Amino acid sequence: MDTTMPSVKFKNINTKCRLHGTIYLALSIASLLSPYAFADIDITGTVQGESIFQEVDSEDDGTLSLTTFSISPKLNTSLETRTFSGFWSGTITHLERDKRDDSRNDTFGEYDYSARWAPFERFVLFDASGALTYQNTDSSNYLVSDFLSNADSLSKTRSNRIATSIFSDQGNWAQGFGRVSYSNVKSERLELDLGNTLNNNILQFEGTFENGDQAKQFIWEVSGTYQDSDRDESVGGDYLARTVDAFIDTSFAKNWAIRLTGSHEANQISDRTDTTSSTREFNSYGAGLTYRQNANRYISVTANKSDSDVSNDDDSTYVGLDIEWALSNRTSVKGSYGRRFYGESASADITYNSKYFRTALSYSEDVTTTSQLLADFENLGVFVCPTNSTSISGCFQPNSLDYTTSADEQFVQLTTQNLSFDDNIILLKSTNFQAGYSFSRLTFAFSWRYDESDYLDEDRLRRTYALGTTVAYQLGNYTYLNTSVDYANVDERSNSDGINTGSTDNWNASLGLERNIGRSLKTNIDITYLEKNGDLAIGGGQFGENYTDRRITLSIIYTYQ
Repeated sequence: MDTTMPSVKFKNINTKCRLHGTIYLALSIASLLSPYAFADIDITGTVQGESIFQEVDSEDDGTLSLTTFSISPKLNTSLETRTFSGFWSGTITHLERDKRDDSRNDTFGEYDYSARWAPFERFVLFDASGALTYQNTDSSNYLVSDFLSNADSLSKTRSNRIATSIFSDQGNWAQGFGRVSYSNVKSERLELDLGNTLNNNILQFEGTFENGDQAKQFIWEVSGTYQDSDRDESVGGDYLARTVDAFIDTSFAKNWAIRLTGSHEANQISDRTDTTSSTREFNSYGAGLTYRQNANRYISVTANKSDSDVSNDDDSTYVGLDIEWALSNRTSVKGSYGRRFYGESASADITYNSKYFRTALSYSEDVTTTSQLLADFENLGVFVCPTNSTSISGCFQPNSLDYTTSADEQFVQLTTQNLSFDDNIILLKSTNFQAGYSFSRLTFAFSWRYDESDYLDEDRLRRTYALGTTVAYQLGNYTYLNTSVDYANVDERSNSDGINTGSTDNWNASLGLERNIGRSLKTNIDITYLEKNGDLAIGGGQFGENYTDRRITLSIIYTYQ
């Protein structure tokens, strides 16, 4: 007994240690994986098969009849936890075209992704986004370029962006926000010579430092941005830009304050060896009055004086306006007016949201490039759609102005920008209006857009007017009628040799009948009409400058969810 008891006791201790160690190890692993243990993982997909009968009447080529068979599998995956949300979607489109003189097979692969990780709520956020898409590079083919028409002017374009944001919004007297992002945009060269390829890296910093929630006597803000675009050598050098804006409101009576304001803006284009550069710099300072009811309701008017490298704007006096006014919890109005190095400048954002109706209007002026526009995605949608949605009938109106989409949702942009793949520095003045209505059986969307691209280093100006409507009506429990009409006018002007000028009117209209067969199967029949008419020829186009394209499409869609 004396010789066996110690060994038995030692054995029990070892057993307990091993048991406790196993428990501790399991708890440690569980603590690390706990966010993913309760993750919401969603995998959906669709497979769409189409038969497309196409008849083209071209001024250059006469009448063409084409038959195309298409198969398009699509996979969507999303992951959402308490601190992380991610989404990836990929599509492969395979086309087999039967034509009397020319038969061809084409395969196009596309994807897009996004991810957000907030390990510390309201303090730091990491996000990433990107896409591989086929972008139209011929601005004269806006609205009429796809895999069936003018496919040779589509460029495979990759864009990726990663960013880190830091928040400090809990301070009583001071709050701050900072963000650093890195973007890469790259495109492949086309067989058609429609401009330069894109191969650019963009590093951007932005930040804001402002008063806290308890500030009453002094309301102030300092914000700034810095951007370094490492552009391809063929477009003339790197692009550097920076801005700083600051103001302080000093209260002297109820709701009234004296405002002091100042701003700085500079952008520079330089070559790789810094032997040449072009710098534009604009500074201003001013004073005025502010009427403020709260943080979301104020109007400020100032008198300002400028100091600019541009002689026409140097030492000039102008009136500045800064307004933000929440008319209600459904309506928000923001706007500003002043001057920049190119002259008068303004911006506006007006949104309205009700249960069934939502509108958004924005006006902006930005000095930018094609790469920057591809890296920064627009977010002015009035409809939120599931990622596997194939028509607007499956979308809904968000119930608030600041709705945040989940991992398997996305805002739908009713209009897109008309880009030119030359990547020159442009002053882009853009107005974008979107409206949506959804109630009972009817879903309706309307969009209007005006873009003016003024090339700062060339004598060139492009204007794009575009408007469109989309309607979905539920005829029965399983049947929908879908229709859309889009129109655009593209006008290019220049007094320089070697730049194509002219104007074109483009139409894209469709009428379709959609029938659901059970939960997973859907059939469609669509009639599509495309028209291009004008004298603007940048890349020539597959069917020339003037043509009509009529299509009948029969499709069947299987959805996995």
